Amino acid sequence: MKNYLLFVFAILGYVQIQAQNLTDVVRWSAIDQLGTARTLGAGSAFGAMGGDFSVVNINPAGIADYRVSEFTFTPSLRGYKTDAWFDKNSVNNQLSKGTGLSLDNIGFIIASNPGSKWTSSNIVLGFSRTADLGRKVLIEGKIPGSIATYFAEKANGYTVDELDDFIAYPAYNTGAIYDAEKDKNYETDFGSADQLVDRTQEITQKGGINELTVGWAGEYNNQFNMGLSVGVPFGSFEEEKVYRESDDGDLIPVFNALKYTERLNTSGVGINFKAGFTYKILNNIRVGGAFHSPTWYKFSDDYSTALQYTFTDHQGYQQYDYTSPDGTFEYKINTPWRAIGSAGYIYRIGDIRGFVNADFEYLDYTNASYNGTAYSSDAGEIEYTNEVNRTILKKLGTATNVRLGTEFGYKNLRVRGGYSFEQSPYNADTHLNNKISFGLGFREDNFFIDLGFRIAKNVEGYNPYVVLDSDLDPLANIKTTRTRSALTVGFKF
Repeated sequence: MKNYLLFVFAILGYVQIQAQNLTDVVRWSAIDQLGTARTLGAGSAFGAMGGDFSVVNINPAGIADYRVSEFTFTPSLRGYKTDAWFDKNSVNNQLSKGTGLSLDNIGFIIASNPGSKWTSSNIVLGFSRTADLGRKVLIEGKIPGSIATYFAEKANGYTVDELDDFIAYPAYNTGAIYDAEKDKNYETDFGSADQLVDRTQEITQKGGINELTVGWAGEYNNQFNMGLSVGVPFGSFEEEKVYRESDDGDLIPVFNALKYTERLNTSGVGINFKAGFTYKILNNIRVGGAFHSPTWYKFSDDYSTALQYTFTDHQGYQQYDYTSPDGTFEYKINTPWRAIGSAGYIYRIGDIRGFVNADFEYLDYTNASYNGTAYSSDAGEIEYTNEVNRTILKKLGTATNVRLGTEFGYKNLRVRGGYSFEQSPYNADTHLNNKISFGLGFREDNFFIDLGFRIAKNVEGYNPYVVLDSDLDPLANIKTTRTRSALTVGFKF
């Protein structure tokens, strides 16, 4: 299995802790089709279907199938498990688990029949959870290299007064790096760059994307549906990364231990548009298509770092601590557009009814972009922006995601199942991320209740830091399994 890296980019001559890079572009581009328990149970494969609030985030034309108004409410229980290991020490796996509650949707559909050829004209208002970003990761191992080399590379070529506040200066202030020759080439306490070092990295992440939506859909002549919507997503992300190195066996002269902490708090708001159609080829065969515009985001980051370094020299045991000032930065990210094609079959035989549906989603991640110059004219930021966008073109690619779903009903009861596989945004990675789901439902004329459950798995690569010698990059693998249980209660009126 090929691994892909979540790179931390650095531009020589322009060093900062800001995390706007390829990782962030992918994070805000990889949305999930959450929503009601019915859609969750059917694998989020609803592009040619209608009659469910969640289609507003897949193909808004499906809202036109409503003949009466509806209100839905969906709380959910989410869980995760992460399994992480350094690539060069794969036997030392570390597991982390967690659970949490969330609200996946609140939706209103206001249905009307204008008469004439238009058999419906419906308004949709609602809230949807479109991404979960919360998890904890623990990575541990003994592999070559040290983060002190990374600190030194950030400092090389600069005087002490020119060192950045978040990486290089904290390392210099605590003694993790020093310039013994006063030649702007910094040294460390590691005599060999490939010295074996015990290390751990703890990553705690919180946040997600919640989207407010307003839209319209209408049905023409009982055959052709069209719909459009405007979404306003609110993104939030908190991350604390605690990286440690130690020399418990006293094998490295002078060095004892270090602890480097990075904190990031991101908030943002964006806007996007969705449009689509569905067409009944026959009464029981439907096709559909939808286009999702890019989401145009504005983000604000608050960030800081802290470093603790301990060593033993001729003066004995010493420990130094340094906490950076707080930093703030504003920037923009545009996510890629996406297109969805769908085909579905609806059947009804007496008290038995149901459907099967397939969605094919295409998106080109190279259409995403980062703009750090929207609120800054700094020459270094201009170069950094150009570098990030060049790397998007180089490292990201296209993805075709497939979602399959079905629903089987007998009288008032429903049983659902679904499966999907999604391609990685990274063009060097061939691994498919899989999701499997199932659900149950009960429906009366004016009331319904649905249960949905899904298991989603993905594998990614991660580097705590990146140095000039790529052989000393501490590549880690992170396997994440997410579960989601959702309960939807709905009322028709």
